[in-house]
Amino acid sequence: MTPLLTFTMATPTPAPPAPGAGLFTSPFLLSLLIWVPAIVAVALAFIPNHRGRYDVLIKQIAFFTNLGTLFIFFIAYSQFENFLPTMQYEEKVSWLPAIGVTYHLGIDGPGLVMLLLSGIAGVASVLASLGVRERVRAYFALLLLAQASVNGAIASRDMFVLLLFWGASIVPIALLVIGWGGPRRISAAWRLVGYWGLGTGALAVGALALYAAAGGTSFDMDTLFKATISPRVQLGVSVAMIIAAATRLPLFPLHGWARDVLAESPPGVVVVVATAASRLGAFLLLRTIIGAEPAAAHLLSPLLAALAALTVGYAGLAALRTIDIRHAGAYLAMVPGGLTVLGLAAVSPLGIAGSVLGLFTGGLAAALIAGACVTLSDRAQTRSMALLGGLAPRMPNVAWLFTIAALALLGVPILASFASEVMTFFGAFKTQPIGAFAVAAGLAVCAVALAVMLGRVLFGAPNPDAPGVSDASLGESWYLGLLAGALLWVGLFPGGPKIPGTEVPLFDPGLINQMSAGISDISSPYVLPTPAPAAQ
Repeated sequence: MTPLLTFTMATPTPAPPAPGAGLFTSPFLLSLLIWVPAIVAVALAFIPNHRGRYDVLIKQIAFFTNLGTLFIFFIAYSQFENFLPTMQYEEKVSWLPAIGVTYHLGIDGPGLVMLLLSGIAGVASVLASLGVRERVRAYFALLLLAQASVNGAIASRDMFVLLLFWGASIVPIALLVIGWGGPRRISAAWRLVGYWGLGTGALAVGALALYAAAGGTSFDMDTLFKATISPRVQLGVSVAMIIAAATRLPLFPLHGWARDVLAESPPGVVVVVATAASRLGAFLLLRTIIGAEPAAAHLLSPLLAALAALTVGYAGLAALRTIDIRHAGAYLAMVPGGLTVLGLAAVSPLGIAGSVLGLFTGGLAAALIAGACVTLSDRAQTRSMALLGGLAPRMPNVAWLFTIAALALLGVPILASFASEVMTFFGAFKTQPIGAFAVAAGLAVCAVALAVMLGRVLFGAPNPDAPGVSDASLGESWYLGLLAGALLWVGLFPGGPKIPGTEVPLFDPGLINQMSAGISDISSPYVLPTPAPAAQ
């Protein structure tokens, strides 16, 4: 654990070159990740598909589009220079010069983490959607558009462009919920539109206030974040950003969409929403408050810690009380967001590093627990835990994946969430002890809720009145297995596998190494001064 606890304290030295270093230098990498899925989505919309004749082909196109973009990104991931604090793979083109808008894209370590999460989620979402039988063409076109808009929001370095992608993601996700959701899909979609629309409005207010305070000449983040702004404006902008972020993660009390959307959506949509689409909330806090407004971050850190504690505590209690397994999974999927915000509230290098890793691990854990509950209820033909019992012998694949999801949520060793939670709590106990203890207490309640769920659903006495059950299909096993496998891989090899006896990486340079680029810059205002040595 030593590297995990100390790598944020100084800028890392250059790592040994990855295999094939320098093969990928395209300046259009980020645009490819955004616009290739969007173009394919438009193409799918025009494919004639009379009576579902080309359903299988459409699914294959969607799968290989996501697999191809993930492959391109992995090459770029392996070439990422983890010792450079600046943005990499930058693209900058003047778009609306009259108001200072540029098509500016770029990523650092946290952005790399988010794009990796989005790439894995894209492949998993298609695997989870192989069972879709109705309006297949429209479903996968909307799914690709949702992924494209999320990637755009991650890579944006212009506040105006970020706002466009942030708002654009609402439309395809809401249509997916309405078109392919469960009995309460209409209510769930309108809740999503309402809460995410509120967040988009808050983001617009904050962005415009920042733009005006910086002179009204540019929306570029490099300009806005370096401008001298009064503390009052910093505080107002930060509050607006917290509201926008709270509607996405979600954080209590702006969580009203989460239960219905995650419980009523099909598994593929659950994966997209629970991973990168919702982690955008914490990513926004990292960019606009922690990374740009240190004075406001110090002032508002107790508020962030309180929101984290309320979110984790509420989620645990709500999951403990409900008898609907889908609702329980949706509530528990809120927990990783609260833990990530606790790391940001710590305003310490270690806590910030934990929250950056938590963007990845939390998104996977949230999607895994919510997706496992959705898949289990589909295969058991009921959502009521009063009817479910003794499913482990009859559903071994789902049982194992459900158990891994529970362990990932709690951050047990070997899984990647363990490293992120250790850094988060070690960073927070020093600066936000009350909030850290409150979150830990909420996590204990979540552990009780998970133990009750596992004991009742998987290992309890079978209910003779329950409908017949079947194990997960191949697509369902693969999508849940991909999420679980990513957590296991990063947990076992946070620094990447090495050639024995050397520091040369085999094929993965290690997420914990690659994410370090830029974190030192973000956390530098929060490094505690070293006490002067005592006079002799």
